[in-house]
Amino acid sequence: MRIVYTLLLAFASTLATAQQEAILSQFFYNKTLSNPAAAGTGGYPCLTAFYRQQWASLEGAPSTQVLSFHTPVFADRVGVGLTLMNDRTGFFNSTFINAAYAYRVTFGSGKLAIGMQGSYLHHRVDWDQAQTISGTKPLAGEAAVTPVFNFGAGVHFENERFFLSASVPNILEKGLRNGNEGIVGDLTGTVPHLFISAGGLVPISDKVTMRPAFATRFAKNAPASTDVHVSFGFLKNNKLWLGGTYRWSLSKVPSVGDALVAMAQYQIGSRMKAGMAYDFSLNNLQGQAVGTYELLLEYCFVKQALEVKHPRFF
Repeated sequence: MRIVYTLLLAFASTLATAQQEAILSQFFYNKTLSNPAAAGTGGYPCLTAFYRQQWASLEGAPSTQVLSFHTPVFADRVGVGLTLMNDRTGFFNSTFINAAYAYRVTFGSGKLAIGMQGSYLHHRVDWDQAQTISGTKPLAGEAAVTPVFNFGAGVHFENERFFLSASVPNILEKGLRNGNEGIVGDLTGTVPHLFISAGGLVPISDKVTMRPAFATRFAKNAPASTDVHVSFGFLKNNKLWLGGTYRWSLSKVPSVGDALVAMAQYQIGSRMKAGMAYDFSLNNLQGQAVGTYELLLEYCFVKQALEVKHPRFF
């Protein structure tokens, strides 16, 4: 019975993933994941790695790996970025490659950027890993593969204390694809999502800084999902950040929310930072599955050792 439950979970989760953009609890710290206009922000090249394991106690539960690089070029007027993402759920696997371009101009007290991106999505179903209740493998055969191409756009404003961002990472609902026969073809559709987020830095004292932020995702035929985040910076130059996020969907069904997320991040010198997040489920999986954990490691290629007085996450 556990195998059946796992397979149903894998199918449902992959279907949802095909229709929704990937959600990372720490995406505030690398907004190029959802907005190409954020490529190159920060003033220097940065390489970021994420690892996310969802519902860790369930066999076949979703896991996501991300490697992202972005950098400013042409005297900080342009930003470029490249993101590689792999998502695995049961015997369904999706690989995503995204190239982003952003152009920035001075706007008031900050910078306004307009960005665009092109993406390639590779869906794969390994039928030979499927099993029935009896443990047999009735679906043996070659893996089914479907490539999908898409593009997206966004705008991003930021200054030293505030950011505001809006984007649609995948504009084409069906994408540009071939060979969409059977179940794999049904899973390759991407519902366009509108992402809107904002946040800032609020000094509390000489030694403590607060970072409030929110992000909302809108999609057709689905309730809007919102993250409200607050974290506090401590130690010299706010090297240690502790905080959390409350996530909920604006559904007609009464609910206490989807998840509570605890986060911690530490700045290692001027070039590296490490972070961890742990999601506590508030939905129907509460009590049935261990929560989701997420790891982050970022290295920025700073030319010299600089003291980071206000490390930004936008």
